[in-house]
Amino acid sequence: MKKILPYLIFFLVLNFSFLSGQNNPNYPEPDKGMKRVDLKLPKIENDKDYKVEIKFAMEMEVSECSEINDFSFNIKNLEEKYAIAPYRFPYYVLPKEIPVDIISLNKQSDCDKSKKVKKKVLSSQNIFKEYNGHFAIPFYIPEKWTVEYRLWKVTSEFKNAVL
Repeated sequence: MKKILPYLIFFLVLNFSFLSGQNNPNYPEPDKGMKRVDLKLPKIENDKDYKVEIKFAMEMEVSECSEINDFSFNIKNLEEKYAIAPYRFPYYVLPKEIPVDIISLNKQSDCDKSKKVKKKVLSSQNIFKEYNGHFAIPFYIPEKWTVEYRLWKVTSEFKNAVL
């Protein structure tokens, strides 16, 4: 028994250290030209009653006459990865060079198009996630982008659609 005890203790310590390491995600460092933004949601009561809408934003210098409300990109470029395989601690990655589409309309024909203003423009894609106030959700995005969110209160009651 005395010969087995050191092996048993070693096995238990090794097993415990392996299991405790499985709860600490190891996220990669951002590439050059990218940044990591951790979306940490506030703690609220009844978190099952909420959804999170996530959008990306960038600040642009646009003509004072233009009416730019949003920009779009291919949402398939937003890649979901996991810090601990296979499906624990998700994080999201956009490519550094991601093409965006911007449609600019002019408000008036008599305004000065050469006058520039800075404007925050949100992405047109709606990304909805379950509310999670316990863990931050990391996003790896281009340096000039930001992550914006808002909370939506939902009810669990479904209603019949009327013909």
